[in-house]
Amino acid sequence: MKKAIWALVLAALALWSAPAWAGGASEAAGSEPLPVGAAFPDVSLGADLSPEHRAYLGIAKKSGPVRLADVSAPVVILEIFSMYCPHCQREAPVLNDLYGLLASGGHADRVKMLGIGAGNSAMEVELFRAKFDIRFPLAADQNFTVHDACGKVGTPYFYVLARKPGETAYTVVGSRLGRMDSPESFAADVLADAP
Repeated sequence: MKKAIWALVLAALALWSAPAWAGGASEAAGSEPLPVGAAFPDVSLGADLSPEHRAYLGIAKKSGPVRLADVSAPVVILEIFSMYCPHCQREAPVLNDLYGLLASGGHADRVKMLGIGAGNSAMEVELFRAKFDIRFPLAADQNFTVHDACGKVGTPYFYVLARKPGETAYTVVGSRLGRMDSPESFAADVLADAP
């Protein structure tokens, strides 16, 4: 019990005291992002998504562990982040703005947002969500399983995924490392990549 409490305290201190570095991304040695046109792996999203977030992803009736292929939307913006990445922390409010922009623009049913916490436990992901009031679903990837399958990318890394009606697998239609210029320009790029 003491070990879990200390882990929680250390994670909270790291989250609240990380410096606001200039720049836009934390690089990753050996990174090999999936190219545009590649099939995106059907990664696990775990079993910890809330009923609200399951409803958002169109999988409200599915219980237990879920996978990316279970998501009903034709377009997914998937962010690989880490709660310890200062760039991800600075980007979090911007992503909430993007979430609101997609909703107000009438794209909420078609374009979903999803975050994967690379190397983060479920507890760490929840700390990140609480600190930044993240509105879209976040999934833990404590053992880097999803991160490795997605090319061991730096953070934050954004994949724009799309699939045609009747298909279960998503295809990469856009990707980028680092913070976006603005939520407006990023939304325009997403809608252009996945018309």
